Amino acid sequence: MSIAAPSVTFHAGEGCPPSLDRSRLAREFVSLLAHFPKPVARIDVQLVGDAAMSAAHKRFMDIDGTTDVMSFPAHDEPGGPGRDDGVVGPVEADLILCVDYAAREASERGHPTEREILLYAVHGTLHACGFRDDTEEGFRAIHAEEDRILAAGGVGPVYAVPTRDERQDSRP
Repeated sequence: MSIAAPSVTFHAGEGCPPSLDRSRLAREFVSLLAHFPKPVARIDVQLVGDAAMSAAHKRFMDIDGTTDVMSFPAHDEPGGPGRDDGVVGPVEADLILCVDYAAREASERGHPTEREILLYAVHGTLHACGFRDDTEEGFRAIHAEEDRILAAGGVGPVYAVPTRDERQDSRP
């Protein structure tokens, strides 16, 4: 019995610029899957703008305003500090990812928007793997794991890289 190849799709939602190469993002994300702590079977990413993300954030979390990514795992597992090793079977999740938010952060970090989008897709998938970021310990663990995966996959760390402002502030 063979294991099916993971299904990864990046869909253009409301506010997603048509110039964004979604098939390239999907290929790059697939290349990262070997580095996740759990096998991934399916990730569907809906790329949206600020208005659509704000509406989804309010609808699903009852929080006003936009955010970077929202993760909807197919299997809702309880979380622990940092991660929950109780997640069994291949990971499946739907993500809503805000392209406008990614563009702003990418500008601050001095890299392409697509790199920031990959960070958010990794972040949302790690939530589906059982990682949590609602404690200081969990926050540090998920962001370290993001950069580990991105570095191992050849993208390079994104979260730990200081922003332009932080680099300027550290100059003597």
